Amino acid sequence: MGLSLLILTLRIVAVILLYLFLLGIVTVMWRDWRAVSQQVKAVRQAASLPLGRLLVIDSGGTELLPGQAFPLAVATRLGRSASNTVMIDDPFASTEHASLVQRGGRWWLEDLGSRNGTLLNGERLTGPAIVATGDELGIGAVKLRIELQGS
Repeated sequence: MGLSLLILTLRIVAVILLYLFLLGIVTVMWRDWRAVSQQVKAVRQAASLPLGRLLVIDSGGTELLPGQAFPLAVATRLGRSASNTVMIDDPFASTEHASLVQRGGRWWLEDLGSRNGTLLNGERLTGPAIVATGDELGIGAVKLRIELQGS
């Protein structure tokens, strides 16, 4: 009976050690999951912060309203097409007229080959240009002011 009691005790100890091992794995996985979920939450909050906005200064006879604001995305497209981030229903605006893109911590404005061109502070763009808060963007008769977050 001594040997069978020893074997039973060893089996119980082995089962307890196995459960403790599994509990340790679950604990480590739970901590990792919580850490990752907190990081994901922080990234989502940072992504939801506004990058800036385009403010309508002159509607140019379109349905836009002076003072109307459009939030900026990392890549903001402007033009007549409804697929653009900012739709400008002006007869002199191209379907895909211009883009405003954040690259390397700076904002770049680029004309996308529009027929009538894009104005930056009253001058026609000849290539991509860095923009800052207060710059005025012109597409057709519509005038927009660029207001960037943190500038």
